[in-house]
This record gives sequence, C-alpha cells and structure tokens, in this order.
Amino acid sequence: MNFEKVTQAGFRKKSSFIADQILGMIHSGAYKAGSKLPPERLITEQMGVSRPSLREAISALQIVGVLESRPGDGTYVCSPVATEDRMRQALNVLEESDSPFENMHARMALEIGAVRLAIRVATDADLFAIRKAWEEKCERGRRGDLEDYLRYGKEYHLAIARATKNRLIETITEKLLDMTIQPLWINMRRDYFLKDPSRIELMLDIHDRILKAIVERDAERATRELEIHYDIQIEQIYGQNEGNHTEANGKEKGVIAGRIG
Repeated sequence: MNFEKVTQAGFRKKSSFIADQILGMIHSGAYKAGSKLPPERLITEQMGVSRPSLREAISALQIVGVLESRPGDGTYVCSPVATEDRMRQALNVLEESDSPFENMHARMALEIGAVRLAIRVATDADLFAIRKAWEEKCERGRRGDLEDYLRYGKEYHLAIARATKNRLIETITEKLLDMTIQPLWINMRRDYFLKDPSRIELMLDIHDRILKAIVERDAERATRELEIHYDIQIEQIYGQNEGNHTEANGKEKGVIAGRIG
C-alpha cells in the first residue's frame, strides 16, 4: 500500500495532490475506517513531498471528518468512505486557504523589520497599546480560551505594526494576520494546543519577552526573541512526529534556554 510520487501540475497546491492521493487510498479500501496511516516520515518519503505540505493535507482531511489525530498514537481514518462530497470539501479547504507555513515565514521577514522600526519611532501611547493587546492575549491564554487567545494574538502583532507609523507595513501585516483565521490555520493551531494545553505557557513566555524588549527599545533582543517565536511556532505545527510530543516540547524549551543563556 505504498503511496506514489507527487508531481505538481497547473496551479493546484502540492497539498491538494497529497490529500487527493490519501482520499483515493481510502476510497479504494486500502485504508478502511479505524485503520492507521503510516508514519509521516514514510509518507513524505514515498510521495517525495515536504512535511509542511503533508501536514496541511492531513489537517484539511481532519476538518472534513475523514481523518483524526490521536495524541501519542498517530493519524487514523475515521470516515467509512471518502465520498465525492468530502473529497471536494477537503480540496476546497486547501485551495481556498493560504499555506500557514508560507504565511509564518512571510510574517517573520516582515515583522523583524517592523519591530526595529517601531522601536525607533513608537510613542509612549503606541507602547501602551502593544502592552494592552498583550495583556488581553495573556489573560485569554491563561484561562484556556483558545479561540480568543488566537484572536488577540492578531491584535498584539497588529499593534506592533501600527507602532511603525507606516501604513503599508500595517496593511500588509493585517492581510497576513487575516489569513490566520482561515479554517486550515485555525485547525492546525487548535490541534496543537488541545494535545497539550500547557504549550500556551511556552508561547506566552516568548511573547512576554518580545514585549519587554520592545518597551525597553532593545532592537537586537527584540529581533532575537521574534526569531525564537517564529522558529518554535513553525516547529509546533510542522516539525514534530506524532507520538513524540512530550520529547519535542522539551527540546523546544531547551532551544529557548540555549539561545538566551
């Protein structure tokens, strides 16, 4: 039951071809309801695709109820049949959503420059607005309100963009942040945090350090903390093997400690 190499054609995303092939395997009976998919490493090798593309395909299939992720175990088929309707729904999710992986890299490139500019030109009122947005985000995160936590995350990063006094930076940042409320992004973030709610504390700690560096107008430290923030966020969603979350989470904290020390 090996998967075939994926060859991208036309304007369709590679993740759509991956989802299409997984759906085809389910539809043919190669993987029945209740059966477990092979490890991600094996699927990526057989298809010749990247981990991010596979993760996005799997997430779309989770959204439409074809697959489910079991913490510490793996990914299972939960639909008895991959109907044409579900196939269409999954592919629509992928084609109509921007890649979270590409989004985070774009935001990292933009926000590092934005923070350095904001530190130079921000007023005390701007810094107060950033702090206020952070406090709202922190409050939601610590009480376990995941939806509001993610929503106020947008407000926090947008407050930083506004502090640059540059309308183009603000507009581009807002557009990139708007993509984070698309179904694919929300499902991937929710899936990560629901597997271990304590992971929110890790991200809150990083955001707190970013805030302190901005308020103290320390551009080098703010840049370093932002790089850590995006590196770990990408690792959270794309870089961990199923069934190895505890070990990987410990490695994330070790990376942070190593960069600070």
